[in-house]
Amino acid sequence: MREILSRTFGGFQKNSSRKLSKATGEQTNSETTIDEKSAEDDRTSPRDRTIFRAARLSSRIHDVEGLAIVRNISEDGMQVETKLGFENGEHVAVSLADGDRIEGEVVWQDGNSFGIKFFDWVSVEQALNRGSETPHGFKPRAPRIVLDLPVTLRVGGYLADARICDLSQRGAKLKFDRFLPIDTRVQISYDALRPISGSVKWQASDSIGVEFHRTLSIEELSSWTGR
Repeated sequence: MREILSRTFGGFQKNSSRKLSKATGEQTNSETTIDEKSAEDDRTSPRDRTIFRAARLSSRIHDVEGLAIVRNISEDGMQVETKLGFENGEHVAVSLADGDRIEGEVVWQDGNSFGIKFFDWVSVEQALNRGSETPHGFKPRAPRIVLDLPVTLRVGGYLADARICDLSQRGAKLKFDRFLPIDTRVQISYDALRPISGSVKWQASDSIGVEFHRTLSIEELSSWTGR
């Protein structure tokens, strides 16, 4: 993984007089008094959060979707790392939890690192806590990455072919045309990657949902998705 960049969103140091224009994403130079700069730092510093979080990143323009690693987030943007290719000005959507979307625009890129400016202001705490369990015990699903990957499914002493349709750190949806009772223990294997064990939680027609017995690391999820 690329080392966390020392810059904040937009690629600028916090105390610099160079700013990111919210309208254009361009750099502008301005002179501020000590009091103004202090007030500005008081406003911006609590908003920047350095994190290491998996997310689903998509673009309707180029019809691409894949895994991204969120490196930092603030109320008006975030820095992500992804192997997907995007252009400056491209409209994208980031999902930190399944069913959640934060939309924005790519304003800078540096190799696999991208800066995204949100279209609307976002509460950092709410965005990060959407993946946590609610007071009612409901736990939102981790963001799922759409795949079409042939795998081997082990059920007891039997092996069968299946395909992964989507994958997250906690579970997967597979195409499998045989009946499996709920809570059946299975193991999913692909190539030389570490197999994943889980239990069947639902089945509908030729699809099954598997909940993993362990949470995949971001590095492992990246290996499985190849992104």
